[in-house]
Formats: sequence, C-alpha cells, structure tokens
Amino acid sequence: MNLQQRFGLFHSRPDWRAARRPRRGWQIVAVGIAIAYSPMWLPRIPGAAGIAPGLPGPASSIFWNALAVGGLAVYVAAVERRRPASIGMRKPQGKDLEWALYLFGVYMAWQWLIRAVLPPTADTGTAVIAALPVTAVLGMIVSAAVFEEILYRGYPIERLSELTGRRWLAYALTVPLFIAPHIFFFGVQWLWTAGVGAVVIYVLYAKTQNLPACMLLHLGINLPILIPTIAAHVGG
Repeated sequence: MNLQQRFGLFHSRPDWRAARRPRRGWQIVAVGIAIAYSPMWLPRIPGAAGIAPGLPGPASSIFWNALAVGGLAVYVAAVERRRPASIGMRKPQGKDLEWALYLFGVYMAWQWLIRAVLPPTADTGTAVIAALPVTAVLGMIVSAAVFEEILYRGYPIERLSELTGRRWLAYALTVPLFIAPHIFFFGVQWLWTAGVGAVVIYVLYAKTQNLPACMLLHLGINLPILIPTIAAHVGG
C-alpha cells in the first residue's frame, strides 16, 4: 500500500478532487521531510539570535537530533497515523544482523587498506570533536547512530519510495543530503575514508530495510572517533 492509499487519498470522491490527491500526499511527506532534516536548518534560527541551546559546538547535534526525532515520531503517529515499522523500525532478524556484521567487516578491511596505501591527513573536523569532553563525544556517537538513521534514512527513503514508486530515486535524492554536511565538516578525504561507512550503511538498509540493524552498524563505524578523543585528553 503506497502513501496515497494509506491516507485514504484514493477513496471514491467527486472527480474534481482527483487532481488534489497526489498533491496532498506530497504535501504530507514534504512536512515530514522538513522535520526530518530540521537539524540541518533549524539551528540557524536561534544561532542568528546568538542563542545556543544545549551543548556548544558539534555536541549541540545531540539536542537538535533528539528534537527532530521527537517531532517526527509525533508527526508519523498523529498526522500520518502510521506505525514505526513504516520507516524501518522493526525488530531485526538474524539475517539482518548477519549482514550488519559482514558489512562492518568490509568497512574495517577498507579502513586498514586505505590507511596503509593513502594515510589520511589531519582534518579540523576530527580535531574539533577530539577536543570535546569524552562524555560529549560518546553522546554524539550514540545519538548519531540512532537519530540519524531515523531522520536521514528510514523516513525519507521509505516515504519517497512510496510516492515515486522508484526506490533508487529515493536514494538518489537522500544520499547527497547526508554526505554533503560530512564533507563540509571533515573535508573531501572523508569520501574515501569514513565515507565508505556511509556507503555500507546504505547498502545494509537497501538489503534489509531494518533501521535497528543500521543503527548497530552505524555505532560500530563511529566508535573509533573515541580513540583520538581519549588520546587528546590523556596527552593533555
């Protein structure tokens, strides 16, 4: 059942309303996507006024991601009247976790290879994160693994797939929006280093449509950022 059908957009009604039905489906999803991507634009509003709610710097992503997930959960339940499973939030099966493990192995093998062949140079993004308190970085790691999967994969991919009928198009529209901020923060070398982690997470979701499995893979991929963080504090 696609989104228009789920919202009763194809019930028998006068013909003059027919043209409005697909538009209504897009409007509903557009609002949901605006909520999902709000951590990319909403912080600019209080930021322009000199207000910084929650933790300072990159750690503020914990606050904004949590706010967006809360708002999206209310929107999906109250406005769309759909269950969490409609955005991939379902109990992972054994095969889902197996794929997560296999792809984590692929990612770690790539990390070993690329660092041996083309060692990455120091980047300001990693330095900024490493300078934060260990507890703040750990909070960022966990919140990113959970919240980003809901906001940037589960909701937009599922809803755009339903509306367009083309799953590849949903990926084509959402992948750049996830990758661009990481390149901006970590630099272009992120593409062939940690960026491969984003690729394997997308592969996992394409294979399983299971967000908890992707969250576990995302967590494993992000945890190594603790190494330079702890080293910076011990060294200091």
